[in-house]
Amino acid sequence: MSPRARRLGFLLAAGLAAATLLPSCGARYVVVSAVYQAEMLARREPVDDLLASGTLSAGEEQRLRLFQEVKAFGRDIGLSATDNYSGYSRTWTRTIWNVSACPPLSFEPRTWWFPIVGTVPYLGYFSNEEAHTARVRLQAEGYEVHMRVVNAYSTLGWFKDPILPAMMSWTEPQVAETVLHELAHATLWIPGSVAFNESFANVVGQAAGDQFLVHKYGQDSAELALAREADADWLAFRAILQGLYAELDAVYTGSLPETEKSRRKEELYASLDDRVLASPISNKARYLQVVRTQAWNNPRLMQFRTYNSGEEEFAALMAACDGDILTFITRVREITRGQHDPFAALRAAVTVP
Repeated sequence: MSPRARRLGFLLAAGLAAATLLPSCGARYVVVSAVYQAEMLARREPVDDLLASGTLSAGEEQRLRLFQEVKAFGRDIGLSATDNYSGYSRTWTRTIWNVSACPPLSFEPRTWWFPIVGTVPYLGYFSNEEAHTARVRLQAEGYEVHMRVVNAYSTLGWFKDPILPAMMSWTEPQVAETVLHELAHATLWIPGSVAFNESFANVVGQAAGDQFLVHKYGQDSAELALAREADADWLAFRAILQGLYAELDAVYTGSLPETEKSRRKEELYASLDDRVLASPISNKARYLQVVRTQAWNNPRLMQFRTYNSGEEEFAALMAACDGDILTFITRVREITRGQHDPFAALRAAVTVP
């Protein structure tokens, strides 16, 4: 049996073993997910072989070389040198769906527990039918549900995650930030704290992505200026969502009757258009489109918070490390080692201006 076949066999065996630790519905989810993951991994073709084959379009070749370039940069600045994105599953065309849920008047997420990764506030599905079934089941239990498409996938270093076809249309800053985000996960992962891990990796991905563009194009380049303008827009939009979250959370945890809470909730979500229009965002049309794509509800905003928490503390720590990413990661590891609440440990370790 080839090494790759043994690796895929291990994935299926691990899924079956994990299934014995879970209730029946959880067991089925693990097994089905393992089968789809095995299919995705089996479709990998080594990037080096593809580049040498002469079968790629100029655009495909350019994008695959970019992934290699970003990975090499990540290794050079001290991120874990994994084998992720060394293969391209160009014939794997499934869509990956993410499903999350919250009560109608709370940001407390519905969570699931799995061996190895611990507690997570969302589930991933490899078919629309499976995701839709999960959404209907959660809605029947009284939850609000958010279902979205995701274009990248990570097994957190357990397997060699491939480049997927949807990733080939990304812009250069998107490729840089996403690849470096995933390398940050491979470098440091704290079991049972998804929000901390995702927020930490976001900080690393954004900082390292900016450094990659400086390294490649220079401090005064047009490419860097455009990327930083887009980053500034994102930070302004993030501030809008942070403000909205705080206002809604105050409503949910307050003493108003539930009917009044529901009315205020509807008003606040409906205010997103006006908030974007009144903001310093330069590309307002883009963010109005974001606001108007799918309904905003508690699980959608909760997922935003999962990836965007502790920004001020992380920024203060990064500044204390003089922007050196490896030093920053080392300090995060030291601060959180053995701590039950990594966010509390981070807050205790830094002084926010």
